[in-house]
Amino acid sequence: MELLCPWESAKYLFFSSSVPSILYYALLPGMIASILFSVLLFLKNKSNFSIRNLIYLSLLFFIWGFLALILFATNNPSEVMFFWSITILVETLIYLIGVHFTYSFLYEKRLSFNKVFLSVIPILPIIILLSTKFNLIGINLLDCTAIEGPIALYYSYAVEILYSIVILLLVLNKYKKSQKVERKKILYFGIGIFLFLITFSSGNIIGSFTDDWVTSQLGYFGMPVFMGFLAYIVVKYQAFNIKLIATQVLIWGLIILIGSQFLFIKTPINYILNGITFIGILILGPYLIKSVKKEVEQRERLESLRLRLEESNFKLENANDKLKDLDKLKTEFVSLASHQLRSPLTAIKGYTSMLLEGDYGEMNPEAKETVKRVMESSNNLTIVVEDLLNVTKIEAGGMKYNMERFDFGETAASVAKELSINAESKGLKLISNISSDNHYFVNGDKDKLRQIVVNLIDNSMKYTKEGQIEVGMNSKDGKIILTIKDTGVGIEKGKEETLFDKFTRGEGGKLNAAGSGLGLYLVRELAKAHNGRVWAESEGVGKGSTFSVELDEVK
Repeated sequence: MELLCPWESAKYLFFSSSVPSILYYALLPGMIASILFSVLLFLKNKSNFSIRNLIYLSLLFFIWGFLALILFATNNPSEVMFFWSITILVETLIYLIGVHFTYSFLYEKRLSFNKVFLSVIPILPIIILLSTKFNLIGINLLDCTAIEGPIALYYSYAVEILYSIVILLLVLNKYKKSQKVERKKILYFGIGIFLFLITFSSGNIIGSFTDDWVTSQLGYFGMPVFMGFLAYIVVKYQAFNIKLIATQVLIWGLIILIGSQFLFIKTPINYILNGITFIGILILGPYLIKSVKKEVEQRERLESLRLRLEESNFKLENANDKLKDLDKLKTEFVSLASHQLRSPLTAIKGYTSMLLEGDYGEMNPEAKETVKRVMESSNNLTIVVEDLLNVTKIEAGGMKYNMERFDFGETAASVAKELSINAESKGLKLISNISSDNHYFVNGDKDKLRQIVVNLIDNSMKYTKEGQIEVGMNSKDGKIILTIKDTGVGIEKGKEETLFDKFTRGEGGKLNAAGSGLGLYLVRELAKAHNGRVWAESEGVGKGSTFSVELDEVK
């Protein structure tokens, strides 16, 4: 029959008269608080790998604390040998995970595979020799404590000190390379984790070398202190990108601390007072958490609005500066286009016209055809330049309008007659259905409205390979409506409105690559300036198009 230590067997694993009351108060709050805090952090930010390391650290501390309570409570030497050896391994693992957690928290990345391998090497002898006499030699039956061998008594503590030094170096290195605000967060983190590891290790060293395991329990207070530092930097510096957690941690910490006092209270009156306090914090705690959370969220919304307002003001200032620069560039462009593009185009058109008219002698047919192409290209380029100039003026607000009452029908018929020669040269018929007997008076800028007619007829000629173009006008319900109908490429359903956007030429662009994509845009803008509107209609691709302009009629 196996000999037992001189006290009763433990109840519920770790309740026994051999367990000092202070142990429950020193160890249990730290065990529960660390797990609770870690889980709360994880629920707030599940993707943060640094929080996962903290969970591993808290879980190992919880396991170690649970085993320590069993060791104090049991009177079975076999259990002591087994659990004591496990605590030695778990204890060193706490320091190993402490290194990983520190690195991931400070540098926001995981250790490389090579560094992980190096960090594990010091623990390998402990794992290999865990169940041998190099670790535990035997049991002292008087107090049920293990007689530790060189691994437990010297090597494990050397490993713990080594890991602690590595953590200290990581903290100092990051502290030196960080800015002022970041340094405070690193400082609080470094103090917290170093206090936890040093007090934890010191308490165990005191117990191993003096057999005073009661005094060694003071080292267990390091974990709650560390959790306090972590809670502070979460709230103050938003560590782990987490907010609104301080109140939860405070309330649950109070619940754990008050609840743990039931384990060592001796008098009935203290039970009653502690019970009232415990129930009160259970009832009022959730309301406090909810109210503080609401207030913090309101402050955050206000802060977010303030930052967004500042950002908007900054963007508006930048946009205003850019608009000024763009306005200056537009002015420079207009000047450049007027003086540097118009003059040479006028010269080109003049000389090609003289060549075609025979002012420099007769040309052979091939040369004449080439000059005709030059003339046509220069005419197209002149139109592009004029379009660009007009667009620039419109968008800069510099387009001037000389409004007067005139017969829009007469103007449209005149334009159709002038452009009929160009249409015939392309094998098209340009028909004017505007009767000279009717009058279509409008109030507008005659040149600008003439430009509308020119652009619409020119657009139809560009995208009509064969057939005809009809120009019509009618009066209805106080409106004058100009129509340009062609037998050209037509318009795809749903694309009618987009044709009037800037630099848009639709499918017809494949037929005529020389267009600028500004002609119809100018038509729309000029019509708007006259309180009118423009639209396009078509039965589909290949079925021709009808462009209409509506203006107010003036009697």
